[in-house]
Amino acid sequence: MNLKTLFTGLSLAVSILSAGNISALAISKSGSTTVSIVLPDCIILHYYSALTLNFSEYNDAVDQGGSNTWNVAWSGTADGGSQLSASTISQIVPDLVTLTIPNAWAIRGLSPSGNAKVTLTIVNNTLTSGASKITIKTGTGDSLISDNGGRSGTSITTSLNGITTTQATIGNVKMTLDFSQTNVAGAHTGGQYKITAETI
Repeated sequence: MNLKTLFTGLSLAVSILSAGNISALAISKSGSTTVSIVLPDCIILHYYSALTLNFSEYNDAVDQGGSNTWNVAWSGTADGGSQLSASTISQIVPDLVTLTIPNAWAIRGLSPSGNAKVTLTIVNNTLTSGASKITIKTGTGDSLISDNGGRSGTSITTSLNGITTTQATIGNVKMTLDFSQTNVAGAHTGGQYKITAETI
């Protein structure tokens, strides 16, 4: 073995040892981070800013009964028979109509309880066309809101279900309309209701 061969062998041994030491010195540490998100109350109310209710046309000829006998004087006056009066005229078209407007509002959002309070307020219950008037009744049970879970009232507690549109809570508006002071056809305007939704 000559000196050159000895140095070559020593260099190879040192290289192997150095590589082994580097590998042995490599260490690893990891840490976990918890993530918290604080969300505020959030509520989105979908509603119509204007509604037009088009009632269907109605015409009828009402037979109030069989033939009647009238006493007629030569002067032309007649009496007897079954005379028509407010009490004898058949009530074909009612003067009170209760209607439900389906899917008239929707809510979605987030709250601490997962619920929201939804309230219906009749702001103006009179619709007019000159002297002709239609009244939105505001007595108990006359004007209500309801949701797709079966809850109803002037104020209800309903589920929010989150912020996605597919989970929105959808509801209806019920109104009772009084036509007893209505005497012209055409548009009657001025009525207004308000829906308020708040997180709880």
